[in-house]
Amino acid sequence: MAQPALFISHGSPIMAVQQSPTSDFLKALGKSLNTPRAIVIFSAHFDMAHDEAAHNIVITAGQAPETIHDFYNFPAHMYNIKYPAPGHPELAGNIATLFKNKGITAILDERQGWDHGVWIPLRLMYPQANIPIVQVSINTQLGAKAMYEYGQLLAPLRDDNILIIGSGGISHNLREVFKTPATPNRVQMVKAFTQWVEYKLLAQDTPALLNYLADAPHVLFNHPTQEHFLPLFAAMGAGGKQVEKLFSDIEMDIFSA
Repeated sequence: MAQPALFISHGSPIMAVQQSPTSDFLKALGKSLNTPRAIVIFSAHFDMAHDEAAHNIVITAGQAPETIHDFYNFPAHMYNIKYPAPGHPELAGNIATLFKNKGITAILDERQGWDHGVWIPLRLMYPQANIPIVQVSINTQLGAKAMYEYGQLLAPLRDDNILIIGSGGISHNLREVFKTPATPNRVQMVKAFTQWVEYKLLAQDTPALLNYLADAPHVLFNHPTQEHFLPLFAAMGAGGKQVEKLFSDIEMDIFSA
């Protein structure tokens, strides 16, 4: 049986240590899936848009990548959390070849570790940290269509018992968390956007979703920057035509899973 392609929310980093509906869902999800032999993940926090390799794909290729604590002003003990899941250099090389065969430069990075968009959800899904991981970069400069095509390239891996994940959020406006006073109609704007996304996904309206920056309601409120939404398109491309809603929740009025 082929593994699915998933789009999941990695939530706030505090989800690593605090119970929530999303953390409960991720724990149950890991138990419900057939155990994959490896995981390929696109995280919102591995964005090459501002890197010197901005127009290339970067792929983790280390044997034992470190846990990256790429967040600030959280409880001190969170910076001691480790997720020692192994890498998979051979699979990373195979993925690089898939991209290179399509004329896309792929860089294998043996030093890149697991950012919190990787280890927070996977620590909940697979707490034993024994499933090899390969992380593939996103690129906010290239946008939704490119990410969708990246997912399509990797879709055949699902038939080899490899789970493909996009890790981000349906809505993600970090600025609004700290805004005083809060935007008066923010709940309505998040609801309108998330309902639009759900409807288009279930209707398999890929053209509308790829054009979300022009078509979706209140898109720049829900995503002032686009990195948390783009992993969705990699999951869409990898997942094919069948779409199923597994879970939804909204935290702090504005973070939608």
